[in-house]
Amino acid sequence: MRRPTSRWTAGRPRSAPPMLIRKFEFADYSQTRDFLDRLAEVSEEMGYHPSLQFDRTQVSVNVSPLEETLGDLEVRFAKQATELAEQTQQAG
Repeated sequence: MRRPTSRWTAGRPRSAPPMLIRKFEFADYSQTRDFLDRLAEVSEEMGYHPSLQFDRTQVSVNVSPLEETLGDLEVRFAKQATELAEQTQQAG
């Protein structure tokens, strides 16, 4: 079972608002796809859509604020993403 490669990190490109960034690793493409599908459902339910980058076994999730600073919505989304990744990894 693979674990997330790191914890959420705070980042801030020059003259941009802060963001949360985390990379998740999965055993295979099937797990990656399952995570992405489930994350899309959460995105629609919460009304928040992160920036995603992914390949066969990794997904990078960038959570940027809708306002000038990170708020409750972004933090809740990050927690949901972490829980989904852990559930997906354990299921495989």
